[in-house]
Amino acid sequence: MNNTNRHTLYSIRVFLIITGIYLAALSLLVAFGGYHGSFLLINGNKTPWLDWPMFIITHLGDSMILASLLSLIFVRKKPDMVLTLIIVVIITGVTGQVLKSTLFEGWDRPLRVFNESEIVHTLDNYRLFHNSFPSGHSITAMSAFTALVWCLRPRRIYQIIAAFIAIIITYSRVYLGVHFPGDVLAGSLMGILLTLLILPFIHEWLTGIKYNSSFRIIVTIVAAVLLIAGTWFLRMYFPLI
Repeated sequence: MNNTNRHTLYSIRVFLIITGIYLAALSLLVAFGGYHGSFLLINGNKTPWLDWPMFIITHLGDSMILASLLSLIFVRKKPDMVLTLIIVVIITGVTGQVLKSTLFEGWDRPLRVFNESEIVHTLDNYRLFHNSFPSGHSITAMSAFTALVWCLRPRRIYQIIAAFIAIIITYSRVYLGVHFPGDVLAGSLMGILLTLLILPFIHEWLTGIKYNSSFRIIVTIVAAVLLIAGTWFLRMYFPLI
């Protein structure tokens, strides 16, 4: 790792420290509570009025929704960062999906593991059963926000906000009963570590590209369409949306 990359890591240390503490806490919970027991500890602490907000929050971890939203926010002033985010989210997301469908194809979600018992807190229209490990939403959330702070190197307060958003998205997966803490832990680690491995190779190269107005317009249109489509797909879980 060269001095530039070391400096970048140091400049985003607040984000990395906060997410690191969170992942360390999850590791301890899984180690001492067990893979299934740790789920019951978190999922059992439910607050009904949080169900709907958590459903909205959890889908910020959807790769199509999150990448589109961030693209719309930053494409005008930071097109290189937007392209970096898109590439990172695609690479990490595809890696996660490949693992889900190959090595960990038989890993079921909490509802199946606990035989659809009422001890699992979930939403009536949001019942998932298969491909639990690793958590794809956790991969997307952590990779996207790691790339975001890497490219922007924001002040501490913004790193804290970015870390908090990424953490709450991953936590919502357990709260809604669709993932075990171990799934979230693995997905979060994959998201952060793969992103930190990828960024030194692509960010400098993408920064050197000249982005004209046509690029910005195309990205804006595509992102808007995908964001609308991603939101529309949520109707399959909640027809009233």
